[in-house]
Amino acid sequence: MLVFASCSVVVSLARVESRAFKISIIASMLALTAVFELINRALPLRVPWGMSIDFVALPVIIVFFTLGMRYSLLTTVGMFCILIIIGFAGFVGAVMKFSATVPMVLVLGGLALTPLKNKDIPGLTYRSIFKFILAAALAIVARCAVATLINYYWAIPLFFSMPVEQVIQSFFFGSIWGFVSFVSAMNVTQGVIDLAVAWIVVFGFGLAKQFLIPKVPQSALNKQSLG
Repeated sequence: MLVFASCSVVVSLARVESRAFKISIIASMLALTAVFELINRALPLRVPWGMSIDFVALPVIIVFFTLGMRYSLLTTVGMFCILIIIGFAGFVGAVMKFSATVPMVLVLGGLALTPLKNKDIPGLTYRSIFKFILAAALAIVARCAVATLINYYWAIPLFFSMPVEQVIQSFFFGSIWGFVSFVSAMNVTQGVIDLAVAWIVVFGFGLAKQFLIPKVPQSALNKQSLG
C-alpha cells in the first residue's frame, strides 16, 4: 500500500507528457527507495556481506513499467547514490544492488524492442502475463549470472579480506556449486519480488491506466487484452 500511495501522489499529473511529471515520478520513487532501505536496516533479512531480501529496487521496476527503460536506469543511478549514503553495506552493497538490478532492466527493455513489443501501445507490452513471465525469467537469469560473478570475483573477497576459496570453504563446505546455488537462490527470490510486486502495482492496481493509456487513442486501447 505504501508503493501505491506514493504513486498516487503524482498520478494526477500522468495525463501531461512533461519532463516535470517524469521528474516527479522519479523523485517519489527515490524517496520510496530510501524508506525501504531504512526499513531494511531496521528489519534486515541479509547475509553477512550485505546481500538482502528487500524492496529497495522495487521503485526502479515500477518506473520501468510506467516511464520506460531510460528513466528506470536513471532511477537506478539515484538508488545507487542513496545506498552509498544510507545503505547497510555502504559502497559494496550499493554496487551489488546496482549490478543486480541493471541487468533486469536491460533485459526487459531489450525484449520490449523485439517482436514481443505491443505494436499499438508499447508501454503495455508486459501487461500480457505470458510476455511478462517470459521476460521476467530471462531477466532473473541475467541477474543471477551477474550477481554470481561479482560476488565471486569482487564483493566477497573485498568484504572478508580473504580469498574467495576460503570463504567458500567456511560457509559452503568447499562447494563452488553450493555457493552458486545460494547466490542464485537469493537473487531469484529478490528478482521475483521486484518484478512481481511491481507488475501487480502497475498493471494489477490499474496505475497503467493513468500512466500509459491516456497517451494513446481509445481505438488502439480497445484492441488490448491480458493475453
